[in-house]
Amino acid sequence: MHEQTLKKNEQTKLNTTPSKPSPFSILHSSFSILYSSSFILYSTLLIGFALRLYVLDIESLWYDELLELDITQHSLNTILPLLPRHTALPLDYILLHFWVLFGRQDFWVRLPAVFYGMLALPVAYQLGRTWFGQRGGQLLMALMALSPLHLYYSREARPYSLLLLGVLIACYAVWHLRRQIRWRYLVMLQVGTLIFALSHFFANAIYMPLFGLLAADLIFSKNRKHVMRVMGAVLITGGIAFATILALGWGGPMLKTSRGFAETILEPERFTLDAEEKPNQGAGPEISWNYFRFKVLKPMVIRHSDIAMWVINGLAFVGFVFLLYQKRYHLAWFLSIWLIVPSLVILAFLLHQGTFFSIRYILSTLPAYLALVAAGVLGVAVWANRLGGRQIATVVSAVLVGFIVFNFVYGVTLIYDNKVKEDWRLVGDFLRKNAHPDDTVIVINGEETLNWYYPPADAEPDTYDKLETVQEALDQTDRSWVVYSIFSPYLPEGRQIKVWLSEQGAIRLVLHHDIAVYYYGRNADPLQLLAEIREFALPVDHRLYASLARENRQNPAVARQYYLLAIENAPDDEVRADYEVALEALQP
Repeated sequence: MHEQTLKKNEQTKLNTTPSKPSPFSILHSSFSILYSSSFILYSTLLIGFALRLYVLDIESLWYDELLELDITQHSLNTILPLLPRHTALPLDYILLHFWVLFGRQDFWVRLPAVFYGMLALPVAYQLGRTWFGQRGGQLLMALMALSPLHLYYSREARPYSLLLLGVLIACYAVWHLRRQIRWRYLVMLQVGTLIFALSHFFANAIYMPLFGLLAADLIFSKNRKHVMRVMGAVLITGGIAFATILALGWGGPMLKTSRGFAETILEPERFTLDAEEKPNQGAGPEISWNYFRFKVLKPMVIRHSDIAMWVINGLAFVGFVFLLYQKRYHLAWFLSIWLIVPSLVILAFLLHQGTFFSIRYILSTLPAYLALVAAGVLGVAVWANRLGGRQIATVVSAVLVGFIVFNFVYGVTLIYDNKVKEDWRLVGDFLRKNAHPDDTVIVINGEETLNWYYPPADAEPDTYDKLETVQEALDQTDRSWVVYSIFSPYLPEGRQIKVWLSEQGAIRLVLHHDIAVYYYGRNADPLQLLAEIREFALPVDHRLYASLARENRQNPAVARQYYLLAIENAPDDEVRADYEVALEALQP
């Protein structure tokens, strides 16, 4: 009897011994801890801030940034009259005006955009939490933090990061006002509206999806009086922003532009006018699938992979279907029209105007796109849980999130590695080291660029847009410097100016693949100018050495030295081989 009792006790101990947890349960437990902890919010903010701050000044300020900064360095009372030329609104310019009083470094002037981008992340989290719960909010915030598109424009001294912040605040306020009208949401709506309405004209396209959402509420809601009050709040806050724009003197240009666009909408054949007949005398965006794919779809997600583009776009579509499946029709409707309608209207406007398209013009639609992607991930997880259980759902979710994060992070690294902006900083440094105070320094179509990087330059826009004007300026001093960039040929006489400089014996110094500086002497021949250049403080650049080698062809010994420097500093074997061929071709 005693032995039977011992055996029974042993069997009980074996049965109550906890079994070894499976890898799936450990994985799910780890994810649950992360998702349930506020640690993920702070770590996401920290990662987002670090990514936006990293090598912030590795590239020079580019043309558009310098146009804005040239205006901001004027006195406050002269900023507003300068804006219509650039079709710009004043908020970011005024904020930057005060910011640059404390510093002019590239890193410093880009910091406000970083801050606006960072402020957008917690607003995105609150929106995501409202729509999808805490995990959905965390996911949407993480997608915004890692989005290459949002990160790119959070690192530029331009108003796009600011306008996106305003759009997010306004959308958050409207969504909550639909539930109950409270003063804090009204204040948020007014603040958000003023931010985006005074940052960029295209941001006002957000009114179409907002009123589309409220129109759906008006049709299907039982409390139509409440919906009408919300509509009134949006109209009043928008009216205040519109009145502010009119008070700043934009009434006439806005009326003229709006009337022209309305006429084109009523007469669609005007979209097909020749470029010369359009307001800006350009063709505008191309209407084709390939253009839409490469100019809209890929930049909105990532540029480096077609597979990733289709997978992430597929998740956005799954998110839309999932919202319909959950009978969240209003949210599905709002996110879809927020993504689609402003994009179509802006593309149509650019086609009417004859102006090029850039993905930054529809940056305000990015939160809607990422929200649909987040809904897609959550939907796949829900359906995987129903079909295969919690463990399968955890693995599928981890794979999807990992895939998105990997491709987003890779896209971010490409932003750091691919230096595509013009190097005006290099030009400014070169002139400061080599130009004498009494030398003439001019820029052909882009005078504002050197007004920032080379303070002695202070020319107004379009000062040197004609050959005769350039000739008169060069006759004033013995030595002159003419900066000719990729924007110079757009002038009617741009190419003519370039030809004339070459005919006069000006020496072409290629400082960047988009920028060359012509060194001109009023009473000097090319050989004398080349001799002077040999005493210059030159930046280490293979393109510059190669251009000087070509300019010194009449002096093979000097040309050979420059080709050797170009070969030594060539970026790859292919370029090095080209220089070696040119070196061998030199006459002894």
